[in-house]
Amino acid sequence: MKAALNRSVAVLGTGRCLPERVITNAVLRDLCTNYDEDASGDFATWVDRVTHIHERRYVNDEQTSAHIGVEAAQKALDMAGVKPTDLDLIIFCSFTPAACVPGDHVLVADMLGAKTTPSFTLTAACAGSIQGMSMAFGMIASGLMKRILVVGAETISPTLDFADPLTAILFADGAGAVVLGAVDGAVNGTEGGMLPPYLGFEFNWDNITMNNANLPFRSKVAVPAQNGCPPAIEKTYLKMVGGRSVLRNAVNTMAGAVRRVLGYENGSIPEADMNALRDRMRVIPHQANGRIVDGLTKKLGIAPERMTKTVHLYGNVSAASNLLALDFAIREGNLVADADPETGKINQVRTIDEKAQRGDLIIMPSIGAGYLFGAVGFVNVI
Repeated sequence: MKAALNRSVAVLGTGRCLPERVITNAVLRDLCTNYDEDASGDFATWVDRVTHIHERRYVNDEQTSAHIGVEAAQKALDMAGVKPTDLDLIIFCSFTPAACVPGDHVLVADMLGAKTTPSFTLTAACAGSIQGMSMAFGMIASGLMKRILVVGAETISPTLDFADPLTAILFADGAGAVVLGAVDGAVNGTEGGMLPPYLGFEFNWDNITMNNANLPFRSKVAVPAQNGCPPAIEKTYLKMVGGRSVLRNAVNTMAGAVRRVLGYENGSIPEADMNALRDRMRVIPHQANGRIVDGLTKKLGIAPERMTKTVHLYGNVSAASNLLALDFAIREGNLVADADPETGKINQVRTIDEKAQRGDLIIMPSIGAGYLFGAVGFVNVI
């Protein structure tokens, strides 16, 4: 690779939180309307085939992004051996906060016991945690701060319009967290380091939008009375448009972000360099859709086991996606779905022992609505 590692910054701990409520595709069928079975066939099989999502998690009515975010954060702090009071900053990445003021970031800090630690919410949809880690890298590399917690947490299920199955089948709830810190020398016997992050932006309205987007997602907005009918209360909901162009753009953009963070500004990675990277590099992408992850695997030319895939059991969790998958890769390994080759129906999802190893070069690309995109890379020392 052409980019140089900054050896003074390392990822020290990871964590995740998944709500207990499991929503299988069969359960989701009972929630969704406007699905045409005559045209598309069995609902559960269709979802398996077009998304590779076999199940996902939803929060209960009392849980917010802050609640699940703090649980993921505590696990990351425990792994890193960092006390909440030792944190210099908390970056909370989410587009589904329960409150704008004072904000879910303040609630996370308070529940952790980091009562004097500065914090803020970063809203960048699915690219949120990558932007948060990029900001943390800059603060630590500059010497301004030593320990930063980045949390990605989403409770998207309350925003879903189940009359729009094309969107409802994709999104889910969950949280991931990571602790970045300043280091001087090896950690756990491994010399770490982080690549200078790559961030990009290309404006496009025609992808993912949120109706009433200037309101906290659980707010309601009154719709004036019309034709003698009483005022209605309209829900804030998520809407995804763009279809195949979204999938194509996601694969190409994330592949480009991987190349850029490795230091290759134009074109593909030279084959000699790619051969040197294949056995060392582990890619943990945003889990937007299983077909996107598969497309990225093919585009980069790496072995499927080196591409972390958690979308089968957890769906698209937006800003939590990369961090949740990172923690899964470190603690559990990887997921494989056994599917019928003709119908695409998933019969079983298995965990395989392909854990991220110390010394692995982990690359985490993402793309979110906007389009906001980018990638971070680091040597694993956990």
